[in-house]
Amino acid sequence: MTKKFFIIAGEASGDVLGGKLICEIKSQMLQQNEVAEFIGVGGENMKAQGLKSIFSMSDLSVMGFVEILPHLFTLLARIKQTADEIIASKPDFIITIDSPDFNFRVMEKLKKYKFAKKIHLIAPSVWAYRAKRAQKISYLYDLLLTILPFEPPYFTKYGLKAVFIGHPIIENAPDMSKKNQISQEFRQKNGFYEQDNLLYVTPGSRIGEVRKIFPEFIAAINILKTKIDNLSVIIATVSKTQNIVEKMAKNLEVKYVLVSPNEKNQALFAADFSLAKSGTNALESSLYQVPMVVCYKVNFITYVMAKILLKIKFANLINLIMNKEIIPELIQKNCTSEIIARKCEELMKNKTLAQLQIKNSKDGLKILGLNAEINPTKKAVHEIFAL
Repeated sequence: MTKKFFIIAGEASGDVLGGKLICEIKSQMLQQNEVAEFIGVGGENMKAQGLKSIFSMSDLSVMGFVEILPHLFTLLARIKQTADEIIASKPDFIITIDSPDFNFRVMEKLKKYKFAKKIHLIAPSVWAYRAKRAQKISYLYDLLLTILPFEPPYFTKYGLKAVFIGHPIIENAPDMSKKNQISQEFRQKNGFYEQDNLLYVTPGSRIGEVRKIFPEFIAAINILKTKIDNLSVIIATVSKTQNIVEKMAKNLEVKYVLVSPNEKNQALFAADFSLAKSGTNALESSLYQVPMVVCYKVNFITYVMAKILLKIKFANLINLIMNKEIIPELIQKNCTSEIIARKCEELMKNKTLAQLQIKNSKDGLKILGLNAEINPTKKAVHEIFAL
């Protein structure tokens, strides 16, 4: 028996989760002697697991109130195309991953159709802003899978089945006993010495992010080189932004190496510290016990609108879970080269501060599902098949 899944991810982090989900669906269906077919919208991770993507996921990788305007007509066309494709293909399951502004508009067009079970992974942040979305999506989906433990009640009160599964990225928790060996191999391969202070930098997965944030990172690193001995840099890249990152990186006044997603794990083992764009990549650094400073900057109008709407104190997930600033956050006006350099220097010169961040981050990771008996993706697929 063949079951058809239509799965939609709109950005790099969703593509990673989607790849895991497809892999686990195939595994569980194989145990039942069933076959799965996958169509939808996804990136390299999902396509590697067998997804046929109806268009490039990069068309959806836009974020911000103002930043979206030049892409509006393309996005509207993609919403219609996606909904039409779902109606034509009549899948057994529709699974949308994050990207609520796109996914919820697609699902609105499918409200009257009952041929598929409808699931959303990663709840919209109704506890942060736009609380009415909780009621809205209760009519769009049969199941909501949340990654934060306090989220389900916001949706169950409207009759939507909502289940906390934990954060799927937790499944990537490394074996830290291998750190020294892999670190040494990475350093030797890339010409770094044991005494080098390696700073792992994530410029962003969207071109707009890179243009706003990476110049500040570069200027901060050039300041840091006079304060931190043997400073060298590892720059994490993704295919969409690699060209612009590579061009900008030439302004660095320290030794650096660009690493692909395939080299990311080795790079994180080798890293001493991280300078991270706020997002899933920061959670990865926490998993690898790399102390970090987190930054973010957007268009000024977008920032003002966000400040009006948002009801939260923190951007970083660990800080949010623990309800205190465990990891330094430098947002908008504080995301300047001088402040970034100062915060990084403080962390890099104070071992006690760095170790405290690692210790407190572990507590947050446990809340997100680290070391749980059933991993988040297995739990997600179990809940999907239980519908």
